[in-house]
Amino acid sequence: MPKIKRSSIDDVRARVSLYDVVSPYVNLKKAGAKWKGLSPFSHEKTPSFHVDPGKNLYYCFSTGQGGDIFKFVQTKENLGFQEAVETLAQRFGITLEYEEGAAGSGREAQSLRKELFDLHEAATAHYHAAFLRSDDGGTFIRKYWTDARRFDLALAKEFKIGWAAPDGGGLFETLLKSKKFAAETFFACGLFFYREGERDPSRGRPRFRGRLMIPIRDIQSRVIAFTARQTERTPSDDPSREAKYVNSPETPLFRKGDVLFNLDRAHTPVREAGRFVMVEGQLDALRCWSAGVTSVVAPQGTAITENQFLLLRRYAGRVDCLLDGDAAGQKAALRALPLALKAGMEIRFLPLLADEDPDELFLAKGAAALTDLDKNAQSAMAFAVRSLLPPNPSESEVRNAFQSIFEIIANCEVEYTRIDLLRSAIKEAGGRSVSYNLKEFEKQFDLYMAIKSGRVNTKLTNEEIGFEQKNTSKIEAGGLPNASGNIIDFASDKLTTAEHELLMIVLQHEDLAPSIAHAIEHQWLNTRKLEGRLLDRCLAAHREDVWPGLDHLDDLCETDEERHTLQNLRSRPFHTDDPAQAANECIRAIFETHFRKEQTELNTRIANTPASDTAAIAKLHQRINEVRKLLRHPPQISPPAT
Repeated sequence: MPKIKRSSIDDVRARVSLYDVVSPYVNLKKAGAKWKGLSPFSHEKTPSFHVDPGKNLYYCFSTGQGGDIFKFVQTKENLGFQEAVETLAQRFGITLEYEEGAAGSGREAQSLRKELFDLHEAATAHYHAAFLRSDDGGTFIRKYWTDARRFDLALAKEFKIGWAAPDGGGLFETLLKSKKFAAETFFACGLFFYREGERDPSRGRPRFRGRLMIPIRDIQSRVIAFTARQTERTPSDDPSREAKYVNSPETPLFRKGDVLFNLDRAHTPVREAGRFVMVEGQLDALRCWSAGVTSVVAPQGTAITENQFLLLRRYAGRVDCLLDGDAAGQKAALRALPLALKAGMEIRFLPLLADEDPDELFLAKGAAALTDLDKNAQSAMAFAVRSLLPPNPSESEVRNAFQSIFEIIANCEVEYTRIDLLRSAIKEAGGRSVSYNLKEFEKQFDLYMAIKSGRVNTKLTNEEIGFEQKNTSKIEAGGLPNASGNIIDFASDKLTTAEHELLMIVLQHEDLAPSIAHAIEHQWLNTRKLEGRLLDRCLAAHREDVWPGLDHLDDLCETDEERHTLQNLRSRPFHTDDPAQAANECIRAIFETHFRKEQTELNTRIANTPASDTAAIAKLHQRINEVRKLLRHPPQISPPAT
């Protein structure tokens, strides 16, 4: 592959602002001389991602990642370094030169992803030109658009709506003329059906025929796929003839569970609107957009996913679900609820009548329809209770409904929010003649969470998790009963003692922290536990020389629970005559735990490897010997010079 000239790489680095690269992914807000936002690499709730415009560098406290414009694009789009440079150059209109010649000499070596982007843009232009053409097909599809769907032509031009002719419309020939794409690009794009083992790309059969074509774009407004709407001219030999909507298959560019229709446009106005409006399909979204509801998004014709909520969470903390009023729409909304809570989003539901759909509603009332719906908006728990709990329920119906509600609330990671949701659910249930009081429900939820997290090692049945538990006075005292009625004291439950103690040393002996940071490897820490995650972030900040200082620990925190933990550890008395020695004991414990776990895994792999595979067994034994040697020499730090 021809290499890009160093001067061209430097040119891209000098001319492209990191802010411009990052802002399509992250809602950045000014924080002194820097910018701050939610991490685009993790599922955090509080901003820990920093952009330094002076240095054109970023740092993410939640993952410990940092770098420049190229590293960011490499990480987000899973590209190699040269592909990232080419992507940025194309995006910002910068001409590249290659070692083997002038600009353009590396065209044949450009990545498959880049070719797929180019091919999809060419296909979009082809379909849109067919939509606007004054022939029989163009006249038919425009009439369908304006009369049957009741959209205007300006919207079709804005979104590049297209028409896939029943005979394929010469799509392959058009693409071939626009650029000499590699055969691999045609096979990978999803726009054609190919027989297994086919080597000639011209022998493909167009996937979309006789359908209205709606381009699907990524966050940077690049076309990555299509949704195709059935019409009366969809041919009878179409394998998906009966499906109203057909999406592109998953490709190197497109995974339907990771993309939201119209997010590329909606993420800017949502900063003013403060909330996304989610509808069921692309045409519903187009109707809302045409009515002036510009923060509208839609999943890709399938159930909403957690990844899609995490995408939304980067730009706004709230989403209002506007789904069809029929039973299917209500079920879809109920499935979305725990996913939204898990992603840290506030979710509300805008109820429609059983025979209503958003398309008809916004066509009739315009943007005023949203104002009317807001008046009857249901909170997450109001919707859950009304969906799961019948009026005047029996005791067993209450038990079953709240078991489901507990499961929903448990998806929320923030403790105080879980309590607020539970109290909201209990308040809503009070309107349905549920006689149990607030304390009783809170006790049962505490027990449910303890069992779910494994803190109570029991096999209680649903009946036993019901509303007749004994030992409630003991629960109120601060513990939880196990199956025998004994109290478990969570205050003394230290599952990550070494990491807990080392975090306290880092917070109370700042002078030791840089040495500890360079002695500890990220992979040794158990980041599934709170103390492990916080210790990892603190050490990463010291390693990267971006430690905010003890007075600004909030910069490292994602939740109130984390803030509370750090402040608590910082203020807690810590007595030791030799903090460096105490740190070394913790480092050794963390080090040994990691490598003894690896020893166990290696022995298991040896036991499961066929005896005939002597090479694999020898390699595993070699690694065991390496680990044994490592365990003899745990890392240590020295006391700081006085």
